[in-house]
Amino acid sequence: MPSVRLRWRPELWLELRARGCQARLMGPGWTQRGLAAASSSGRGAPALSAALAALQLADVVLPPGRVRLQIADEYLLHLLLHHGGPLQAVQRLARQRFDDILGPGPRHLIVQALTPQRWLASAIEAADLAAWCGVLDQAGLRPGRITPGLHEEWQQVGRHVRDPDAVLVLPRDEGATLLRLIDGEPVDLSWERLDSDDPGALERRVRAFARLPRPHVAPTSAQAIYLLPESGTLCRYVIDRSSEA
Repeated sequence: MPSVRLRWRPELWLELRARGCQARLMGPGWTQRGLAAASSSGRGAPALSAALAALQLADVVLPPGRVRLQIADEYLLHLLLHHGGPLQAVQRLARQRFDDILGPGPRHLIVQALTPQRWLASAIEAADLAAWCGVLDQAGLRPGRITPGLHEEWQQVGRHVRDPDAVLVLPRDEGATLLRLIDGEPVDLSWERLDSDDPGALERRVRAFARLPRPHVAPTSAQAIYLLPESGTLCRYVIDRSSEA
């Protein structure tokens, strides 16, 4: 969920995932403990609507105004950009890159800094965002900060990755996002959709991603892997690459 900051009034936090939505009403102050919480199953706007309805059925009064909406990777297309200029220049580059990949079209872009020269650019389909905003409007709410869950997780755990060459694994409902870090800088990103019935799929994808050559990075026999599970506790382990082809 969103990073810690001082809240002057109650806030509603919504986490839209591929298979459901979690809603938390946060009180004023610094605490991460919510005043109330509800969850729903489903996808997209119906899941969002059901989570809000569950809060209201529990006699929770939704605070008027803007909400914080965190979006799962399944709804987004991410790009890593290397740029040392101002935000406006990075936004123009992101728009151009997405147009090159997807073709010109209506989409909402979010550009956020990961490090001083590394940026995460995320694209949301305009139709998806309109549907989500419609659900909020029906509840008397408006979207405030819209942010990818990937960026929130990076803020929480990125500084804890100490190895000069590491892979950060972020499991999702329908797959995993993989980040390659060189000296703490994210240099590559991959979304891997996985078969939930295949228990070995994630390990194979992580190993394949770790084997990809990186310019100016000498291959080593040991590869550091950092995994952020549902519990939120970052785990580190090492895989041996000496026997791999």
